[in-house]
Amino acid sequence: MPSIRTRISFTYLLIAAIVLVLLGTLLSLEFERSLRERIVAELKTTSLVVHSFLLETAPKRAWMQETRKTLEIIASTTSIRITLIDGEGTVLFESAVPDSMKHLLANHLQRPEVQRALKRGEGTDVRMSETIGLEMMYHAHRVDPVQFEQSIFPRLRFIRSGIPLSEVNSHIATIRLKITIAAFLVFLVTLVASRIVARRVTDPIAKMSADVARIKAGEIDIRLPIQSDDEIAKLAELINEMTTKLRDDIAQLRKLERYRTEFLGNVSHELRTPIFSLKGYLETLLDGAIDDSTVRRSFLEKAYHHASRLDTLLNDLIEISRIESGQMKFSFRFFEVQPFLKEVIADHQHASQRKSQDLRCELPDEAPLVYGDRDRLRQALGNIIDNAIRYSPEGASIVVNAGRSDDTLVISVHDSGPGIDPIHLSRIFERFYRIDQDRSREAGGTGLGLAISKHIVEAHGQKIVVESTPGSGSTFSFHLRTS
Repeated sequence: MPSIRTRISFTYLLIAAIVLVLLGTLLSLEFERSLRERIVAELKTTSLVVHSFLLETAPKRAWMQETRKTLEIIASTTSIRITLIDGEGTVLFESAVPDSMKHLLANHLQRPEVQRALKRGEGTDVRMSETIGLEMMYHAHRVDPVQFEQSIFPRLRFIRSGIPLSEVNSHIATIRLKITIAAFLVFLVTLVASRIVARRVTDPIAKMSADVARIKAGEIDIRLPIQSDDEIAKLAELINEMTTKLRDDIAQLRKLERYRTEFLGNVSHELRTPIFSLKGYLETLLDGAIDDSTVRRSFLEKAYHHASRLDTLLNDLIEISRIESGQMKFSFRFFEVQPFLKEVIADHQHASQRKSQDLRCELPDEAPLVYGDRDRLRQALGNIIDNAIRYSPEGASIVVNAGRSDDTLVISVHDSGPGIDPIHLSRIFERFYRIDQDRSREAGGTGLGLAISKHIVEAHGQKIVVESTPGSGSTFSFHLRTS
């Protein structure tokens, strides 16, 4: 019969092996899942970029050669295959196949991703490509054909993007091999250590078994205790490092993907209009309009306007990035609310007077001291007032009010503008969310003001509330702690 030391050693090694296999499997599966999610997100982003590009060129009646060249540049830059398909399944454009061979392509209507997109708006599939003979991941995006009736693709129904999985599979195989080698090396260390410290590992092994069971159940946030400096402690440390790396990798991938998607989907969309406008004005001047003093001044003023809008947008982007990353510092103290509100009103009097609006403040005879960061609150309230001025008509009335409510002071801004439809109320504080895209840009907003105000008020432990009825104006309000 094996000795107790041998049995303990064997048990310890068995548990260690199970732990390593489980953690290695979790790491491999989680990495593969995260990587594939990132690829799907990249495919979705590319489809949206192509969608936006085609929408932009539709009213301009762009030439087929120019449009195809741009689509091929997008495909080449992103290493993603782009396919445009009509409602009958006929391929209108394929970045991987020359136009001269496009008629040889099979009908794509029954492709799994296209069928899913037809039913749900978008669909994803992984399979061998019949066209290029590689394993591919596809994402299809259904579009509204009405939007493209005047474009060079009037029958466009689906935008499909695809990417070969050969490189991805190779990368996954490499990661799995490294995980296997790391697990094997750890097992060897454990084998040597178990024979030396078997008599001292009974209690620690019991504790480790319990912790490993929790990891197996999915609690990857736990850390195995390290109570000594022997091999068991090293094993625990390695496991902790592996789970920590797993958490960090997943968090980092999600963070990078979130910022990348937001950047491509929002920032590029916001930058496109002023940049294209600037290029247009400057190209016109360079083509000879610079010799006409009237046209020159008009175009330079317009170019300056768009450059100023770009500057404002970039400043707001930096501001909201500082807030969301926790880099913005707040200085909380008590201050008088009456002079504070009068200063904010004075900041915006000129803008309201240009539209013949009545911007005024209604204050109680006696107002308590409020607690907060005066400068940041001035910025938050200023954004709300600026929003009211932009979207209220000429001659409108905008009232800033302060009133007591239990142990807080309620500051509200009421305008007599067009109001907000209930379907938009839950989203108006999102970054870049616009109720009316064209009207918002004409008014000069960046789409970030209310998001910045929301973050500042929430940093004070409060919440902005908006009440609005279409045709009857809107009221934005928030509470501040009083003395």
